[in-house]
Amino acid sequence: MPKTIAITPSWYWPTGISRVVGVPPYPVYQLILLRHEREHGDAPALVDSQGQLSFRQLREEVDRRSQPLALAAGEARLAVLPGDLSRENILQLLAGLAAGVRMRIAPAGTDARALAAQVGAQVVAGDQPAGNGGAPVYAEMLDPTLPAVTIPGAVAPVSHSNRSLLAMAISMATFLDANRGGPWMSTLPLSQWEGLMGALIPLYLGKPLVIPKPGADPDTLLALISQHQLGYVVSDLPSFAHACREAKRAAKDARRVLTAALLAVDGPFDADQRRRVSKALESPALTFWGLPETGPVFAAHQSWYLDESVGLPMTNAHVVPSDPRTGQPIQALWELVELAEVTVFTPSLMTGYDGHQAPERFAGHRFRTGMLASSDANGMVYLLGN
Repeated sequence: MPKTIAITPSWYWPTGISRVVGVPPYPVYQLILLRHEREHGDAPALVDSQGQLSFRQLREEVDRRSQPLALAAGEARLAVLPGDLSRENILQLLAGLAAGVRMRIAPAGTDARALAAQVGAQVVAGDQPAGNGGAPVYAEMLDPTLPAVTIPGAVAPVSHSNRSLLAMAISMATFLDANRGGPWMSTLPLSQWEGLMGALIPLYLGKPLVIPKPGADPDTLLALISQHQLGYVVSDLPSFAHACREAKRAAKDARRVLTAALLAVDGPFDADQRRRVSKALESPALTFWGLPETGPVFAAHQSWYLDESVGLPMTNAHVVPSDPRTGQPIQALWELVELAEVTVFTPSLMTGYDGHQAPERFAGHRFRTGMLASSDANGMVYLLGN
């Protein structure tokens, strides 16, 4: 295990990749839907077993849902969204973001109506019939910094704004130079920050998002890679490694198709699983890590990575090695530090916890992740656990 710390990249950094990029001060509706409808409205945006929606159709479907959702949500402007990944749930998510309705996302597979009763929401998104269209109620007046979605977190429900959601997508897309790739597919639920990011990145880039059938078996899932000539897949490392192991024929057909598989990890991980994915698909297997509060922090880059390392502090992630006892920056040369707590400031940082205060999780403006890490002399980061 490496004995040095180099969490902020000082040695290796991918050529031509910006370390910092701005996040435009626009709502998701304007930056994604209106922009891409104007620039290439007939291009595919969502693809699933029902067919495909173009960016123009996507905007129209979101508009049909936004006003009825806002009216059903009432003065509280709060709705519960089922967390499973599906076309309808993505449309309802975008409708809520368009109409200024805060979406409390239920954990995938749980009873959204029970959560609505618990939090005092008047509606579960999708229960109300769609309208005839028309501009969203509050699309032009949204403050991109206000809480827009709330997802489950370890300490308390975590809220994100239009800006922090866009920052997740923009930061990861910039780090990967992903504009050159083809369609995307995500397997992760919308109730996870990784799932929200996986759905928003292709829509931000103007690329199609392929949505697999719920509960798709490994063969069906991996067959989508070759069928749609995917550029990227967003999944979690254990389940995607399992799919590659179980669906050997589909994995063989998918060889050298992907630009990369983006694989979420929640801490120290099995590097052999990562190697198996890369070998099965003959494509880079790029791990990434973050928290519901922070969005993405570390990610591997396709130009060079080590299987045991989670990657680098990615674009827009200002990561500071800190004393695990206090959260204060370590005042020593990093190469002399055996391990440190990861503290981070990033534009994808949450707006706050819902109904909960946790000042102990902050050291100034930096969020204390509780994750311990070290790095090698090239700045490659190794997660050591909480």
